[in-house]
Amino acid sequence: MAREVGRAVLAPTVGRWVPDVQVGVSLAPGQRLGFIVRLDHRVEVRVPAGMDGVARQVLRAGTWVEHGRSLVALKAAAEATPLFREEALSDDDRELTVVRAPTDGTVWLQPEPGEPPYVRAGSLVAERAPLALIEVMKTWSPVRTPSSGIVDRVLVADGQAVEAGQALFAVRVVTVASAAG
Repeated sequence: MAREVGRAVLAPTVGRWVPDVQVGVSLAPGQRLGFIVRLDHRVEVRVPAGMDGVARQVLRAGTWVEHGRSLVALKAAAEATPLFREEALSDDDRELTVVRAPTDGTVWLQPEPGEPPYVRAGSLVAERAPLALIEVMKTWSPVRTPSSGIVDRVLVADGQAVEAGQALFAVRVVTVASAAG
């Protein structure tokens, strides 16, 4: 089990670090932070009981860690500025539609490794266009836009662990006028 020192979660063993979280992600007790590959097995690293906040610093993936090395540093939720908060939308942002994760899993922003992402900020998308995939136990669920629009913000990173209901994209709804001929 991982332990904390101050506001950091430390490695419980030696091995190669594989994070599931990124800077800016809200964390709760028991949530998986990633795992350490040691010999031929994985050691899960979770947020310790009584600790929560927002990831302030995450050790780079693939880093070899020793027992006790800081993996994830947190700041208290009260000190954090979240990546996206609906209640903080300005009047100009009221036309945004938030596209949320339908399930827990890993979000993939590109159809295949090495290929370009489905969308980027500024991409024009049609109704039901694919935005990403969520993988759960080798089952892939597409994430689609509910209406046509312009992708205003991409709120997650490729390969990031997400929870059901988490905001993934903000899409500015646009009405496309058809030309009468």
